[in-house]
Amino acid sequence: MPRMPIDFRELLERVLPLDELAAADRAQVQRALRSGVVRQVEAAALMALERLEQGGALRRVPTDDAARQRRWLPRDSGDVITLEMPAPSQREGVVAYPRAGLPQDAATGLDQVRRLLRLDDAVLSEGPALPDARAAQLQQIDQAGRELLRAERVVFHAAPFPSDPGADRPLDPVLAAEALARPGAVLHCPDPARHRRLAAVATGAVAWCAVTGAEGVTLGVLEARLPAGRGLDPRDLARFALLADAFGTVLERAARIEKLVFVDPLTGSYNRSYFELQARNEIARAQREGESLALCIADVDNFKSFNSTYGYDAGNQVLVNVAQTLRRGVRPFDTVARWGGEEFAVLLTAPVDEESVRAISERLRVAVERLALRLEGLDGLTYATSVTVSIGVALSPRHGRTVQDLWRAANQALLEAKRFRKNRVVFPGGTE
Repeated sequence: MPRMPIDFRELLERVLPLDELAAADRAQVQRALRSGVVRQVEAAALMALERLEQGGALRRVPTDDAARQRRWLPRDSGDVITLEMPAPSQREGVVAYPRAGLPQDAATGLDQVRRLLRLDDAVLSEGPALPDARAAQLQQIDQAGRELLRAERVVFHAAPFPSDPGADRPLDPVLAAEALARPGAVLHCPDPARHRRLAAVATGAVAWCAVTGAEGVTLGVLEARLPAGRGLDPRDLARFALLADAFGTVLERAARIEKLVFVDPLTGSYNRSYFELQARNEIARAQREGESLALCIADVDNFKSFNSTYGYDAGNQVLVNVAQTLRRGVRPFDTVARWGGEEFAVLLTAPVDEESVRAISERLRVAVERLALRLEGLDGLTYATSVTVSIGVALSPRHGRTVQDLWRAANQALLEAKRFRKNRVVFPGGTE
Protein backbone atom coordinates (compact mmCIF):
# COMPACT_ATOMS: atom_id res chain seq x y z
CA MET A 1 0.00 0.00 0.00
CA PRO A 2 1.53 3.42 -0.99
CA ARG A 3 2.43 5.82 1.84
CA MET A 4 1.35 9.45 1.63
CA PRO A 5 2.78 11.86 4.21
CA ILE A 6 0.35 14.58 5.40
CA ASP A 7 0.41 17.19 8.14
CA PHE A 8 -2.00 17.51 11.06
CA ARG A 9 -4.17 20.09 9.30
CA GLU A 10 -4.70 17.79 6.33
CA LEU A 11 -5.40 14.91 8.70
CA LEU A 12 -8.21 16.92 10.26
CA GLU A 13 -9.60 18.42 7.08
CA ARG A 14 -9.45 15.39 4.77
CA VAL A 15 -8.98 12.13 6.64
CA LEU A 16 -10.61 11.91 10.05
CA PRO A 17 -14.40 11.42 10.36
CA LEU A 18 -14.95 14.54 12.43
CA ASP A 19 -18.74 14.23 12.17
CA GLU A 20 -18.47 11.37 14.68
CA LEU A 21 -16.96 13.63 17.32
CA ALA A 22 -19.06 15.21 20.04
CA ALA A 23 -20.15 18.78 19.28
CA ALA A 24 -17.74 20.29 21.85
CA ASP A 25 -14.82 18.35 20.37
CA ARG A 26 -15.74 19.42 16.82
CA ALA A 27 -15.88 23.02 17.98
CA GLN A 28 -12.39 22.68 19.51
CA VAL A 29 -11.06 21.32 16.21
CA GLN A 30 -12.63 24.16 14.24
CA ARG A 31 -11.18 26.77 16.59
CA ALA A 32 -7.73 25.27 16.18
CA LEU A 33 -8.03 25.22 12.39
CA ARG A 34 -9.21 28.83 12.32
CA SER A 35 -6.33 29.93 14.54
CA GLY A 36 -3.75 28.48 12.18
CA VAL A 37 -1.39 27.99 15.15
CA VAL A 38 0.62 24.83 14.49
CA ARG A 39 0.72 23.79 18.15
CA GLN A 40 -3.06 24.12 18.48
CA VAL A 41 -3.75 22.22 15.26
CA GLU A 42 -1.44 19.45 16.44
CA ALA A 43 -3.14 19.26 19.85
CA ALA A 44 -6.59 19.20 18.23
CA ALA A 45 -5.55 16.35 15.90
CA LEU A 46 -4.20 14.27 18.79
CA MET A 47 -7.39 14.91 20.76
CA ALA A 48 -9.52 13.90 17.78
CA LEU A 49 -7.59 10.65 17.28
CA GLU A 50 -8.06 9.77 20.96
CA ARG A 51 -11.80 10.60 20.98
CA LEU A 52 -12.46 8.73 17.73
CA GLU A 53 -10.65 5.68 19.07
CA GLN A 54 -12.71 5.81 22.27
CA GLY A 55 -15.91 6.09 20.22
CA GLY A 56 -15.05 3.17 17.97
CA ALA A 57 -14.60 5.15 14.75
CA LEU A 58 -10.89 4.24 14.81
CA ARG A 59 -9.28 0.99 15.92
CA ARG A 60 -5.73 0.96 17.26
CA VAL A 61 -3.44 -1.34 15.25
CA PRO A 62 -0.43 -2.94 17.04
CA THR A 63 3.00 -1.86 15.80
CA ASP A 64 6.51 -3.28 16.11
CA ASP A 65 7.74 -0.04 17.70
CA ALA A 66 4.92 1.31 19.85
CA ALA A 67 7.18 3.96 21.32
CA ARG A 68 7.77 5.56 17.91
CA GLN A 69 4.59 4.76 15.99
CA ARG A 70 0.86 4.76 16.55
CA ARG A 71 -1.52 3.28 13.99
CA TRP A 72 -5.26 3.39 13.56
CA LEU A 73 -7.61 1.69 11.13
CA PRO A 74 -10.79 3.66 10.35
CA ARG A 75 -13.99 1.69 10.76
CA ASP A 76 -15.24 2.43 7.23
CA SER A 77 -11.94 2.49 5.34
CA GLY A 78 -9.04 0.21 4.54
CA ASP A 79 -6.50 3.04 4.85
CA VAL A 80 -4.16 2.93 7.84
CA ILE A 81 -3.37 6.15 9.68
CA THR A 82 0.20 6.06 11.01
CA LEU A 83 1.47 8.70 13.39
CA GLU A 84 5.25 8.93 13.54
CA MET A 85 6.11 10.02 17.06
CA PRO A 86 9.02 12.49 17.34
CA ALA A 87 11.89 11.24 19.46
CA PRO A 88 13.21 13.18 22.47
CA SER A 89 16.58 14.87 22.09
CA GLN A 90 19.22 15.33 24.78
CA ARG A 91 22.01 17.83 25.37
CA GLU A 92 24.11 18.28 28.51
CA GLY A 93 21.67 16.38 30.70
CA VAL A 94 18.58 18.24 29.44
CA VAL A 95 16.00 16.22 27.53
CA ALA A 96 13.59 17.96 25.13
CA TYR A 97 10.36 15.94 24.84
CA PRO A 98 8.17 16.85 21.85
CA ARG A 99 4.67 17.38 23.21
CA ALA A 100 3.21 15.34 20.37
CA GLY A 101 5.11 12.32 21.67
CA LEU A 102 3.88 12.58 25.25
CA PRO A 103 1.07 10.25 26.42
CA GLN A 104 -2.35 11.60 25.49
CA ASP A 105 -4.16 9.62 28.17
CA ALA A 106 -2.29 10.95 31.21
CA ALA A 107 -5.12 10.94 33.77
CA THR A 108 -5.10 13.76 36.29
CA GLY A 109 -7.85 12.82 38.73
CA LEU A 110 -11.08 14.71 39.32
CA ASP A 111 -9.88 16.73 42.33
CA GLN A 112 -6.80 17.92 40.48
CA VAL A 113 -8.84 18.93 37.42
CA ARG A 114 -11.16 20.88 39.69
CA ARG A 115 -8.16 22.67 41.14
CA LEU A 116 -7.03 23.58 37.63
CA LEU A 117 -10.46 25.00 36.95
CA ARG A 118 -10.30 27.06 40.15
CA LEU A 119 -7.39 29.00 38.65
CA ASP A 120 -10.14 31.35 37.42
CA ASP A 121 -11.30 32.12 40.97
CA ALA A 122 -8.72 34.86 41.47
CA VAL A 123 -9.72 36.49 38.19
CA LEU A 124 -13.39 36.61 39.11
CA SER A 125 -13.16 37.49 42.80
CA GLU A 126 -10.25 39.93 42.99
CA GLY A 127 -10.22 41.55 39.57
CA PRO A 128 -7.73 40.56 36.86
CA ALA A 129 -5.27 43.43 37.06
CA LEU A 130 -4.79 43.70 40.77
CA PRO A 131 -1.59 42.50 42.43
CA ASP A 132 -3.61 40.38 44.87
CA ALA A 133 -5.35 38.62 41.98
CA ARG A 134 -2.09 37.83 40.21
CA ALA A 135 -0.57 36.60 43.46
CA ALA A 136 -3.60 34.34 43.97
CA GLN A 137 -3.22 32.95 40.44
CA LEU A 138 0.44 32.18 41.03
CA GLN A 139 -0.38 30.52 44.33
CA GLN A 140 -3.04 28.36 42.66
CA ILE A 141 -0.74 27.29 39.82
CA ASP A 142 1.92 26.39 42.38
CA GLN A 143 -0.54 24.32 44.42
CA ALA A 144 -1.90 22.56 41.33
CA GLY A 145 1.64 21.76 40.23
CA ARG A 146 2.53 20.34 43.62
CA GLU A 147 -0.44 17.99 43.45
CA LEU A 148 -0.07 17.00 39.79
CA LEU A 149 3.68 16.51 39.80
CA ARG A 150 4.61 16.16 43.48
CA ALA A 151 6.85 19.15 42.88
CA GLU A 152 8.44 21.35 45.51
CA ARG A 153 7.37 24.44 43.59
CA VAL A 154 5.86 25.45 40.25
CA VAL A 155 6.59 29.03 39.19
CA PHE A 156 5.30 31.11 36.29
CA HIS A 157 7.79 33.52 34.73
CA ALA A 158 6.24 36.10 32.42
CA ALA A 159 8.11 36.96 29.24
CA PRO A 160 10.40 38.79 28.89
CA PHE A 161 12.35 37.76 31.97
CA PRO A 162 13.59 40.64 34.16
CA SER A 163 17.27 41.48 33.84
CA ASP A 164 17.63 42.54 37.49
CA PRO A 165 19.51 39.75 39.33
CA GLY A 166 17.41 40.47 42.42
CA ALA A 167 14.12 39.78 40.63
CA ASP A 168 12.37 36.42 40.59
CA ARG A 169 13.91 34.78 37.53
CA PRO A 170 14.06 31.17 36.29
CA LEU A 171 16.73 28.95 37.83
CA ASP A 172 18.37 28.93 34.42
CA PRO A 173 17.18 31.81 32.20
CA VAL A 174 18.95 30.32 29.17
CA LEU A 175 17.04 27.02 29.35
CA ALA A 176 13.81 28.85 30.17
CA ALA A 177 14.32 31.03 27.08
CA GLU A 178 14.85 27.87 25.03
CA ALA A 179 11.53 26.55 26.32
CA LEU A 180 9.89 29.83 25.28
CA ALA A 181 11.32 29.44 21.79
CA ARG A 182 10.12 25.81 21.58
CA PRO A 183 6.45 25.80 22.66
CA GLY A 184 6.04 22.37 21.05
CA ALA A 185 8.44 20.75 23.54
CA VAL A 186 8.87 20.27 27.29
CA LEU A 187 12.42 20.54 28.65
CA HIS A 188 13.43 18.30 31.55
CA CYS A 189 16.70 18.01 33.45
CA PRO A 190 16.36 14.93 35.69
CA ASP A 191 19.80 15.36 37.26
CA PRO A 192 21.06 18.95 37.72
CA ALA A 193 24.54 17.63 38.58
CA ARG A 194 24.94 16.81 34.88
CA HIS A 195 24.39 20.44 33.83
CA ARG A 196 27.11 22.99 34.50
CA ARG A 197 24.77 25.88 35.40
CA LEU A 198 21.95 24.01 37.13
CA ALA A 199 24.39 22.13 39.36
CA ALA A 200 24.97 25.33 41.33
CA VAL A 201 21.29 26.31 41.84
CA ALA A 202 19.20 23.10 41.97
CA THR A 203 19.34 19.87 43.96
CA GLY A 204 16.40 18.15 42.26
CA ALA A 205 15.03 17.78 38.74
CA VAL A 206 13.76 20.86 36.88
CA ALA A 207 11.35 21.15 33.95
CA TRP A 208 10.17 24.03 31.75
CA CYS A 209 7.15 24.39 29.49
CA ALA A 210 6.07 27.43 27.49
CA VAL A 211 2.70 29.04 28.30
CA THR A 212 1.00 30.23 25.13
CA GLY A 213 -2.23 32.03 24.29
CA ALA A 214 -4.97 31.10 21.85
CA GLU A 215 -3.19 32.84 18.97
CA GLY A 216 0.11 31.14 19.67
CA VAL A 217 1.62 34.17 21.43
CA THR A 218 4.11 33.09 24.08
CA LEU A 219 3.12 34.56 27.46
CA GLY A 220 5.85 33.06 29.62
CA VAL A 221 7.15 29.77 30.94
CA LEU A 222 6.22 27.40 33.77
CA GLU A 223 9.14 26.09 35.79
CA ALA A 224 8.70 22.95 37.91
CA ARG A 225 11.24 22.36 40.67
CA LEU A 226 11.35 18.81 42.04
CA PRO A 227 12.76 17.47 45.32
CA ALA A 228 16.05 15.61 45.19
CA GLY A 229 15.67 12.10 43.80
CA ARG A 230 12.31 12.81 42.15
CA GLY A 231 12.20 13.06 38.37
CA LEU A 232 9.34 13.33 35.89
CA ASP A 233 8.27 10.49 33.61
CA PRO A 234 6.50 11.12 30.25
CA ARG A 235 3.07 11.01 31.90
CA ASP A 236 4.16 13.61 34.43
CA LEU A 237 5.47 15.80 31.62
CA ALA A 238 2.14 15.43 29.80
CA ARG A 239 0.37 16.66 32.95
CA PHE A 240 2.85 19.52 33.20
CA ALA A 241 2.01 20.53 29.62
CA LEU A 242 -1.69 20.35 30.51
CA LEU A 243 -1.07 22.69 33.44
CA ALA A 244 0.74 25.15 31.15
CA ASP A 245 -2.17 25.11 28.69
CA ALA A 246 -4.69 25.67 31.50
CA PHE A 247 -2.72 28.62 32.86
CA GLY A 248 -2.42 30.17 29.39
CA THR A 249 -6.23 30.12 29.15
CA VAL A 250 -6.51 31.77 32.57
CA LEU A 251 -4.05 34.54 31.66
CA GLU A 252 -5.87 35.32 28.44
CA ARG A 253 -9.23 35.33 30.17
CA ALA A 254 -7.86 37.73 32.78
CA ALA A 255 -6.60 40.00 30.00
CA ARG A 256 -10.02 39.99 28.31
CA ILE A 257 -11.81 40.80 31.55
CA GLU A 258 -9.27 43.52 32.30
CA LYS A 259 -9.92 45.10 28.92
CA LEU A 260 -13.68 45.08 29.50
CA VAL A 261 -13.55 46.32 33.09
CA PHE A 262 -10.45 48.47 33.39
CA VAL A 263 -9.58 49.89 29.94
CA ASP A 264 -10.99 53.02 28.34
CA PRO A 265 -12.38 51.88 24.97
CA LEU A 266 -11.47 55.08 23.12
CA THR A 267 -7.85 55.66 24.13
CA GLY A 268 -6.76 52.18 25.22
CA SER A 269 -5.50 53.64 28.51
CA TYR A 270 -6.72 52.41 31.88
CA ASN A 271 -9.94 53.96 33.15
CA ARG A 272 -10.81 55.74 36.38
CA SER A 273 -11.90 52.56 38.19
CA TYR A 274 -8.56 50.87 37.61
CA PHE A 275 -6.59 53.99 38.47
CA GLU A 276 -8.27 54.40 41.86
CA LEU A 277 -7.58 50.77 42.77
CA GLN A 278 -3.99 50.95 41.57
CA ALA A 279 -3.38 54.25 43.32
CA ARG A 280 -4.57 52.86 46.68
CA ASN A 281 -2.32 49.81 46.30
CA GLU A 282 0.73 51.83 45.28
CA ILE A 283 0.29 54.41 48.06
CA ALA A 284 0.05 51.60 50.63
CA ARG A 285 3.18 49.96 49.20
CA ALA A 286 5.11 53.25 49.19
CA GLN A 287 4.17 53.89 52.82
CA ARG A 288 5.31 50.41 53.85
CA GLU A 289 8.65 50.94 52.13
CA GLY A 290 9.08 54.55 53.24
CA GLU A 291 9.28 55.77 49.64
CA SER A 292 7.67 58.58 47.65
CA LEU A 293 5.38 58.45 44.61
CA ALA A 294 3.70 61.13 42.50
CA LEU A 295 0.37 61.88 40.85
CA CYS A 296 0.24 63.97 37.69
CA ILE A 297 -3.05 65.27 36.27
CA ALA A 298 -2.71 66.21 32.59
CA ASP A 299 -5.53 68.23 31.04
CA VAL A 300 -5.74 68.94 27.30
CA ASP A 301 -5.67 72.71 26.77
CA ASN A 302 -8.58 74.29 24.86
CA PHE A 303 -10.00 70.88 24.03
CA LYS A 304 -13.48 72.17 23.16
CA SER A 305 -11.97 74.14 20.29
CA PHE A 306 -11.00 70.89 18.53
CA ASN A 307 -14.58 69.64 18.70
CA SER A 308 -16.08 72.91 17.54
CA THR A 309 -13.53 73.47 14.75
CA TYR A 310 -13.02 69.98 13.35
CA GLY A 311 -15.82 67.85 14.82
CA TYR A 312 -16.10 65.25 17.56
CA ASP A 313 -14.26 62.51 15.64
CA ALA A 314 -11.25 64.80 15.34
CA GLY A 315 -11.49 65.57 19.06
CA ASN A 316 -11.42 61.86 19.78
CA GLN A 317 -8.27 61.51 17.72
CA VAL A 318 -6.65 64.23 19.81
CA LEU A 319 -7.41 62.23 22.96
CA VAL A 320 -6.04 59.04 21.43
CA ASN A 321 -2.79 60.74 20.40
CA VAL A 322 -2.32 62.41 23.77
CA ALA A 323 -2.93 59.09 25.59
CA GLN A 324 -0.40 57.27 23.42
CA THR A 325 2.17 60.00 23.99
CA LEU A 326 1.72 59.90 27.76
CA ARG A 327 2.08 56.11 27.84
CA ARG A 328 5.28 56.28 25.79
CA GLY A 329 6.73 58.90 28.10
CA VAL A 330 6.49 57.06 31.43
CA ARG A 331 8.32 54.09 32.90
CA PRO A 332 6.98 50.56 32.22
CA PHE A 333 5.71 50.22 35.80
CA ASP A 334 3.88 53.59 35.88
CA THR A 335 0.16 53.94 35.17
CA VAL A 336 -1.66 56.20 32.69
CA ALA A 337 -5.44 56.41 32.91
CA ARG A 338 -8.16 58.50 31.33
CA TRP A 339 -9.87 60.11 34.29
CA GLY A 340 -12.72 61.56 32.27
CA GLY A 341 -13.31 63.90 29.35
CA GLU A 342 -9.98 65.41 28.31
CA GLU A 343 -8.26 64.72 31.65
CA PHE A 344 -5.61 62.03 32.21
CA ALA A 345 -4.07 60.76 35.44
CA VAL A 346 -0.47 59.56 35.56
CA LEU A 347 0.79 57.62 38.58
CA LEU A 348 4.57 57.62 38.97
CA THR A 349 5.14 54.68 41.29
CA ALA A 350 7.65 54.52 44.13
CA PRO A 351 10.50 55.01 44.46
CA VAL A 352 10.68 58.36 42.69
CA ASP A 353 12.14 61.63 44.02
CA GLU A 354 11.03 65.20 43.31
CA GLU A 355 13.78 65.87 40.79
CA SER A 356 12.78 62.79 38.76
CA VAL A 357 9.10 63.75 38.97
CA ARG A 358 9.87 67.19 37.58
CA ALA A 359 11.91 65.70 34.76
CA ILE A 360 9.26 63.14 33.81
CA SER A 361 6.40 65.66 33.99
CA GLU A 362 8.26 68.15 31.82
CA ARG A 363 9.14 65.38 29.36
CA LEU A 364 5.45 64.50 29.05
CA ARG A 365 4.48 68.14 28.48
CA VAL A 366 7.11 68.63 25.78
CA ALA A 367 6.28 65.34 24.06
CA VAL A 368 2.63 66.37 23.71
CA GLU A 369 3.61 69.87 22.54
CA ARG A 370 5.74 68.34 19.78
CA LEU A 371 2.93 66.17 18.43
CA ALA A 372 2.28 66.90 14.76
CA LEU A 373 -1.46 66.24 14.45
CA ARG A 374 -3.30 65.87 11.18
CA LEU A 375 -7.03 65.97 11.73
CA GLU A 376 -9.81 65.45 9.24
CA GLY A 377 -12.44 68.18 9.53
CA LEU A 378 -16.17 68.01 8.87
CA ASP A 379 -15.50 69.34 5.37
CA GLY A 380 -13.41 66.25 4.54
CA LEU A 381 -10.16 68.21 4.39
CA THR A 382 -7.08 67.37 6.48
CA TYR A 383 -5.65 70.03 8.78
CA ALA A 384 -2.25 70.21 10.47
CA THR A 385 -2.45 71.36 14.07
CA SER A 386 -0.90 70.95 17.50
CA VAL A 387 -2.02 70.31 21.05
CA THR A 388 -0.71 71.09 24.54
CA VAL A 389 -1.46 69.91 28.06
CA SER A 390 -1.31 71.55 31.46
CA ILE A 391 -0.08 69.30 34.27
CA GLY A 392 -0.65 69.51 38.01
CA VAL A 393 1.64 67.39 40.19
CA ALA A 394 1.55 66.22 43.80
CA LEU A 395 3.87 63.92 45.74
CA SER A 396 3.02 61.46 48.47
CA PRO A 397 3.54 61.65 51.40
CA ARG A 398 4.49 65.35 51.17
CA HIS A 399 1.19 66.55 49.68
CA GLY A 400 -1.11 63.77 50.84
CA ARG A 401 -1.26 60.25 52.21
CA THR A 402 -4.53 59.14 50.60
CA VAL A 403 -5.74 59.06 47.01
CA GLN A 404 -8.27 61.80 47.78
CA ASP A 405 -5.72 64.11 49.40
CA LEU A 406 -3.19 63.56 46.63
CA TRP A 407 -5.79 64.18 43.95
CA ARG A 408 -6.96 67.37 45.67
CA ALA A 409 -3.40 68.73 45.81
CA ALA A 410 -2.61 67.82 42.19
CA ASN A 411 -5.93 69.29 41.02
CA GLN A 412 -5.22 72.60 42.76
CA ALA A 413 -1.82 72.67 41.03
CA LEU A 414 -3.53 71.94 37.70
CA LEU A 415 -5.94 74.86 38.16
CA GLU A 416 -2.95 77.11 38.76
CA ALA A 417 -1.23 75.73 35.62
CA LYS A 418 -4.27 76.58 33.48
CA ARG A 419 -4.93 79.96 35.08
CA PHE A 420 -2.79 82.00 32.69
CA ARG A 421 -0.80 80.77 29.69
CA LYS A 422 -1.42 77.03 30.19
CA ASN A 423 0.99 74.41 28.76
CA ARG A 424 2.82 74.32 32.11
CA VAL A 425 3.81 71.87 34.86
CA VAL A 426 2.90 73.17 38.31
CA PHE A 427 3.41 71.71 41.81
CA PRO A 428 1.34 72.62 44.90
CA GLY A 429 2.06 76.17 45.99
CA GLY A 430 2.29 77.37 42.40
CA THR A 431 5.92 76.32 41.85
CA GLU A 432 6.97 75.19 38.39
